[in-house]
Amino acid sequence: MLVEKNSVLTSTIASSTATKGLDFGRFVIQSAARQLLVDNQPVRLGARAFDVLMALVERRDCVVSKNELLDIVWPGLIVEENNLQVHVSALRKLLGSQAIVTIPGRGYSFSSPEREPPDVGSVPPTGVTTSDYRGNLPAHLPPLIGRDAELSALAALLSSHRLITVTGAGGMGKTRLAQAAAFAAGRDFVNYPDGVWLIELAQARGSQLLLASLASTLGVAIDPDGTAAQLAVHLSDRKMLIVLDNCEHIAADIARAAATLLHTAPGIRLLATSQESLKLPEEHVMRLGALGLPAAEAQDEQKVELSDQNFGAVALFTTRAREAAPHFVLCRDNQAAVEDICRRLDGIPLAIEFAAARLPLLGVAGLRRRLDDRFRLLIASNRLAPARQQTLLAALEWSHALLASDEQIVFRRLGVFRGSFGLDAAQGVCAGEDFDEWTVLDHLAALIDKSLVISESGSVPRYRLLESARAFALARLKDANELSATTQRLSRSVLRQFDKAYSGRWTVSTNALLAATLPDVDNLRAALSWAAGEAGDATLLASLVGASGSFWKPANLTSEGLNWFRTATQRLTKITPADIEARLLLGFAIVSHQSEANKELAALHRAAELFLGLHDRPGHYETLCLLAQKQVWQRDLDAAEKTITAANAIYEMSWPPVMREGLLIARTYWLEVSGRSAEGEPLMVELVALMRSLDDDRKLDHALMQLAENYFIQGKASAAIAVRREVVQRIGARRVNYAASNLGNLSAALTFNDELDEALQIAQTAFPLMLHEASLHVYADHLALLTCKLQRYVDAARLLGRSDAHFSASGFEREESELRAARMTRGRLRQALPSGELNRLMAEGAVMTTESAFRAALGIDRGGAERGISSAERVA
Repeated sequence: MLVEKNSVLTSTIASSTATKGLDFGRFVIQSAARQLLVDNQPVRLGARAFDVLMALVERRDCVVSKNELLDIVWPGLIVEENNLQVHVSALRKLLGSQAIVTIPGRGYSFSSPEREPPDVGSVPPTGVTTSDYRGNLPAHLPPLIGRDAELSALAALLSSHRLITVTGAGGMGKTRLAQAAAFAAGRDFVNYPDGVWLIELAQARGSQLLLASLASTLGVAIDPDGTAAQLAVHLSDRKMLIVLDNCEHIAADIARAAATLLHTAPGIRLLATSQESLKLPEEHVMRLGALGLPAAEAQDEQKVELSDQNFGAVALFTTRAREAAPHFVLCRDNQAAVEDICRRLDGIPLAIEFAAARLPLLGVAGLRRRLDDRFRLLIASNRLAPARQQTLLAALEWSHALLASDEQIVFRRLGVFRGSFGLDAAQGVCAGEDFDEWTVLDHLAALIDKSLVISESGSVPRYRLLESARAFALARLKDANELSATTQRLSRSVLRQFDKAYSGRWTVSTNALLAATLPDVDNLRAALSWAAGEAGDATLLASLVGASGSFWKPANLTSEGLNWFRTATQRLTKITPADIEARLLLGFAIVSHQSEANKELAALHRAAELFLGLHDRPGHYETLCLLAQKQVWQRDLDAAEKTITAANAIYEMSWPPVMREGLLIARTYWLEVSGRSAEGEPLMVELVALMRSLDDDRKLDHALMQLAENYFIQGKASAAIAVRREVVQRIGARRVNYAASNLGNLSAALTFNDELDEALQIAQTAFPLMLHEASLHVYADHLALLTCKLQRYVDAARLLGRSDAHFSASGFEREESELRAARMTRGRLRQALPSGELNRLMAEGAVMTTESAFRAALGIDRGGAERGISSAERVA
């Protein structure tokens, strides 16, 4: 079938070579027999791979586009480009990586070093003889992996600019990219009839050595003390491309020489590689970033098809890993680890190559574990590599040595930032007795120019160090005994930022609050870890945690935030300032959310007392609103009513409208538990109308969910379902922490309406979200009722027992809809199971984990897969 489909290709090639093979030294292609011989021995080669090889051989010395190859090898079929890449990769393994050259943006070219005699057709382009190929580039270059887009862009720049500088951090692959672009340019006999020349400058020091290197390589005689002008005169009538590699340590000397050459020799084009630009008016700077990386938050089910071609960093790791360990295969089992390795190495080609070389010794998992000690781990296996490229540490030391002493100070102090950072933060952390904030700004600009700090695009600029550079900077900071003092400055800088966000929580939208704080979450973690450490500061810790109180929930980090609140509250002392303690205790009660009744109520009573003493009316009011809600959940209705009355007396109409939310919700909860839920409906309608008038999607979502819950408690399940579905649509692809809660309650309303199949499907969807947010207990009673209605009484009884145990431990009572679900489930179970059996199953559930009880009820195994519910699991 394959031979028939490709008969045109085969017959065309075979017509000139039917009686003899194509001989390339060790390799012989017998086209008629469709056979490849290596050292006179036949090798196994797939039919499609053979057709790719023949198509390229027939068109050798030409560039064959990918589309042309697809049309030749798969005539009339629509196939993915990856199929072609697989066969080209297989051919390179057999023939050598140099046999098939990728011409970025154009296609492939067959380029075996040993050609058959010229009469077969292997001749240079028309009008050009072999002697016209001039320059000192190697005859063949290894494949450039993951840089197709950059190579195409650089090729386009070469056609329109006379001076291009490729800048980027050390190890980013600037030299390889420049060499690949120069290699492709070597075929341009119009613009570069005098060739393409590579000048390696890593060892050059001073202008005279620079000029001597240029003159010697280009075959020009100048005086020992000759000038750039003298060299330029000799080159004035030449048309060539000169690649100046590794310029950063003599950038000023190169800039002067380049300016002279560009002025005197109009046929000269210059391509430089450097960690900083030459700063010439004629210069076009191309900043080379990291190889492509997969998104860190991608879930397994969202991953692209397994292919090392999807991301440049993974492609490079996979290629080098196969060279080091030929049996290595990128697969589902190791994909996440490989991607994490590439991300932690920032997509830097040099670091990735070092890591892949360690694979035979450590394996993927071992390599991943040891990345924290990257400077010992990442060592070159190529002894011929330049000294600065023998280890990752040497590469960074080379870059660091080029910095002025004050630049080195700023660089090492920036190492305390875990993630990106803003200019104000950088100035606050790096300034000190040695220099002021304006000097920091100048040094930061220099570090960006020298590719040691990355400037991220955005309306408000942010900056960051690559992870390896950060590890290097931290080591230098420790050596200088500055780590503790600098981290303390970081902590106070983070505190100022979160203080500002906390103060504006009533006047800015939740999205705006997150935009101002979420980019600094890793810096917040660094500050909290330092403040909580042995050399830290308990008051600073309390200040940081309290200031972040309005951050953790909207950021989907509730569990992490609660842990920090617990740590900070345990370290409160008599000397903790009242305002700091009050804010911390209020934040703890907000984030805790019905997990520890006694602690939450005690915290709120204490916070209310402190805010009152501070004459902080907004803080006092907010605390009372939350206290009333928690008193309702404890069924202390008299106390809740008094607290609501006190909060209402404090409330001022001049306050931001959103502050009315807490009072409306507290009143509605009290009415619902008092058996007057219908009276709470107008309050929730008012809340929704209020939030619709404000520009805050998240607060409107919450208001709608409160209205839906009120409908549900009243028994208006259809109305509740409609509102819950509206919230699902509103959320869409937004990553919000209340998506799980809304889905769980939608499932609950569907269960109440006996729409059981959809209820189960939605509950299974919500489960991993609830698990992440540690909120399974909120939905346990509703799921128990769903399971019971599905006649799976064993799982329902255990889940009900687990829920009973949770509320008993928490000190809170069930909310009204939960209480109704628990009563309905208990009643059905008493009818379905003997009393002793029911008690036994509920006791078993009480000692289970909530997660395991949920998995059993939902039919989800530990791996996350849904399993069918057999009839044997349904207990009649």
